[in-house]
Amino acid sequence: MTTNLIPMLQLLEESREEMVAFRLAGSVDRHDYDVMLPILEEKIKQYGKIRVYAELQEAEEISLQALWEDLKFDFRHASDFKKVALVGNRKWLDWFTVMANPFTTAKVKYFEPTDREKALEWVRRDDE
Repeated sequence: MTTNLIPMLQLLEESREEMVAFRLAGSVDRHDYDVMLPILEEKIKQYGKIRVYAELQEAEEISLQALWEDLKFDFRHASDFKKVALVGNRKWLDWFTVMANPFTTAKVKYFEPTDREKALEWVRRDDE
């Protein structure tokens, strides 16, 4: 049984100070990045280096255009992230964390959905 989720970007209550926490569900497209990137840029402007917690639920489709926007943003702000925690059940997220490491000074780590609290704790910590 396949469920079609409506694309959704939700800013989470854990977003405080230099941390942006959000949940993406459904198909990720350019609109999601058009909403998310200004939030990230504002936090970078305000705090310099930021932390990102990203929870992806059933995010199976990433449009090429959205991926391109993401990569352009990442290269422009490669040194503006302290830590990035990616939470989801798709193995490509784990692959993405490995591939992103050479391009950013941020620590990027993948977590399974059952480890949501561990991911939040890790991204908030300064000891790594």
